[in-house]
Amino acid sequence: MLVSFKSFGPIRRALTNQVLELEVPDDSTVRLVIDRIIEIGGDEVKRLIMEGDRISGNLIVMLNKKDVATLNGEDTLVQENDEIAVLPHVQGG
Repeated sequence: MLVSFKSFGPIRRALTNQVLELEVPDDSTVRLVIDRIIEIGGDEVKRLIMEGDRISGNLIVMLNKKDVATLNGEDTLVQENDEIAVLPHVQGG
C-alpha cells in the first residue's frame, strides 16, 4: 500500500524532499514507515529521528494530522494513502 511521509526542518533537509511516497506492506505501523525512512536517509536521518532505539522525544509524530501519542503510539497501524508527518517541537521565549 502507498503512504506519504512528510518532514520538516533538519529531517526534510537531510532527505532533500518534504514529502516521500512509500510502498509498505499491509498491516504496517507508523514505526515501520519511520524505519523505512531511516533506511532511505541513512545515518544522518537516523541521528535526527532516533534516541537509541526509540523515536526522539524532541519530535512530534502525526498520522493524518493527529498526534500518534493520542492513538496507539508508534504501533499505530497505517492505511492506504495515510500521511505520516514528523515535526520538531517548536521552542522559544
